[in-house]
Amino acid sequence: IQAVIRCSADTADAARQCADQIQIAVEENGSGVSVRTDYSRETGRRNLSYAVDYDIAMPDTAPLDVRNRFGSTEVSNLHASAAIHSGNGSVSFFNGRGRQRIENTFGMVEVRKNEGDVTIDNSGSPTIAIDITGAVEITNQFGEVRVANVSSKVGIHSSSTNVQVSNAGGPVIISNTFGIVAVSDAQSDVTVQNANADITATGIAGTADLRNTGAAIKFSRIGKGLTVHATNAIVRGDTVGESATIETTFGSVDLQGVKGGARITTGNSPIHASGIGGELYAKTSFAAITIGDVGGPITVEAQNAFVMVDAKTARRCQPVSILTSYGPIRLTIPQGVGYNVTARTTFGGIHSDPALQISTSGALRQDEITGKIAGGGCDLRLMDQNGSIDILR
Repeated sequence: IQAVIRCSADTADAARQCADQIQIAVEENGSGVSVRTDYSRETGRRNLSYAVDYDIAMPDTAPLDVRNRFGSTEVSNLHASAAIHSGNGSVSFFNGRGRQRIENTFGMVEVRKNEGDVTIDNSGSPTIAIDITGAVEITNQFGEVRVANVSSKVGIHSSSTNVQVSNAGGPVIISNTFGIVAVSDAQSDVTVQNANADITATGIAGTADLRNTGAAIKFSRIGKGLTVHATNAIVRGDTVGESATIETTFGSVDLQGVKGGARITTGNSPIHASGIGGELYAKTSFAAITIGDVGGPITVEAQNAFVMVDAKTARRCQPVSILTSYGPIRLTIPQGVGYNVTARTTFGGIHSDPALQISTSGALRQDEITGKIAGGGCDLRLMDQNGSIDILR
């Protein structure tokens, strides 16, 4: 144990007197060694400052308990559990082994390379955990959080801070407000709850559950299913391995490359969806819906919206149902595929490509068609109010 006592005062005698009043107590018993600094009440006088710096070498397999205020703490090469309680100073922990717990305020916490779980409770400064063989649990406020290369679960509870997680081997669960959340290269499921700042999720091997208010959600390369719940938020992403469910309001949705089906609902904002492998349901109001390259049935419900659906890439008949008002419908279907057609509008006309050769039943009317295309097949239902309907090939 090496200790350096420093005192600063108006005179040299006062400084020496301060240093003499600071005592370092070392006690040894069956449970280990205790090192404690005892300060005299006289050290609290005005125009007097003091500090004690320790440099301690200890058995690497002995557990460690550190309590510090107004100074930095650095621990390295400890192969046992540690509990560190600090304030107004940084905490650094390097090359450890064991379960580590660190509590700090107004000081950066940095943990690099530990074989075992790490728990950090910090506020007011950045928190970093990198190269952890085990789980990481972090609570933080007003300080950036960065986690990378963790073999197990990552849990982060924070506010008013940016959060970045990369290369996590277990589930990732993050709750945050007023700060950007970015997750990349996660090997399991990811759950993010955020507010008033963007969410970005990229390279997620499992499922992704993303929830946000007042800011955008962006995603790419989701291995399994995707669930998005948002308000006043733009949602944009691609490449989902299973199905996708997206709910938002006052924010556009742009979804591409979903292997399974997709369900999209928003309001007062446009929807664009393409490359959907299964069934698609899309609903919005007061904005356009554009759909292309869907492998399953298509259902669209809209109000005061233009709807354009391109189904010409379908290799077989797929049911299509489109309902809108105060906006046109434009549908493109493949030639030679059979449909049972029911189309109706008010204050608008129905137009079809002559090459489709719709055989109608009943009286011919400009605002209503009931008939068959290519001998009939699955249902094609188009309903509009105050808008025209175009059926093209």
